[in-house]
Amino acid sequence: MGTRSLASGLKVRGFVAVAMMVAMLPPLAHGQEAEVVARVNGQEITVADLAIAEEMYGPQLGQMPEDAKRSVLVNALIELRIVADAAREANVTEQDAFKRQLAFFEAQTLRSVFIEQRVAGAVTDVAIRAAYDGQVASVPPVMERRLRHILVRTEGEALHIIRGLGEGQSFADLAQQHSIDPVSKEKGGDLGFIAEGGTVPEVEAAAAELEPGEFTQTPVATAFGFHVVMLEEARNRPPPPFETVEPQIRQALESAEEQRLLAGLRAAAQVEKLVPDVTPPQADDGHDH
Repeated sequence: MGTRSLASGLKVRGFVAVAMMVAMLPPLAHGQEAEVVARVNGQEITVADLAIAEEMYGPQLGQMPEDAKRSVLVNALIELRIVADAAREANVTEQDAFKRQLAFFEAQTLRSVFIEQRVAGAVTDVAIRAAYDGQVASVPPVMERRLRHILVRTEGEALHIIRGLGEGQSFADLAQQHSIDPVSKEKGGDLGFIAEGGTVPEVEAAAAELEPGEFTQTPVATAFGFHVVMLEEARNRPPPPFETVEPQIRQALESAEEQRLLAGLRAAAQVEKLVPDVTPPQADDGHDH
């Protein structure tokens, strides 16, 4: 982007309006000199002004290095302060077009801050944890078993392996030596945890008869061949850790709270819409519906 202004480079009218409002704010007290990032005609631009620009428009600068991003934003605020001063001298602030835009952006900002504060007050860490606990409690338990298996082509091979296990040979070693399942073979036959219904019915039925540490005493025939199955562990599937789902729960609660808040405000307001309600057409996603 070089020395071009952010306002012209990004072509964001909202940024111009916000920056003009920033430009109209009084300067900070002299005791806050360390917070100043630029001065225009004796008026200070502060890190607080920069923070507003960064929060609203920093993402549009992509992966630009932070020092370059900071410089571009400060340049934009300087330019817009200069233009705002010129506009003020030209009495633009008295024009209806300016007043309408300023009123619109003021309403937009009020809406954003109001909803953000109300949603933050409702969607607390305690509320998120309670929602997580409630969801965990409402989900029916799912039995899952950690299985190992050795898959061979013939029943005789399977019987030979079962005899070796009975003599104390390692299941993992025998799997690596004899199994024709290329995925589990290198892991000693380990299939990981499998929920009920997650494997072929014959293997699942055989595993259901085992206690942890036991293996099938007869080969299990399936369409893939003959299996020797060992049950490592049986358990109810644990819920996902709170830390991994907390962002999704927070987002869902915030969205629900915002909709609830807006619905309540709209219901309490006297609204007269003078144009017909028209459902927007669905975006074309490339599929026939």
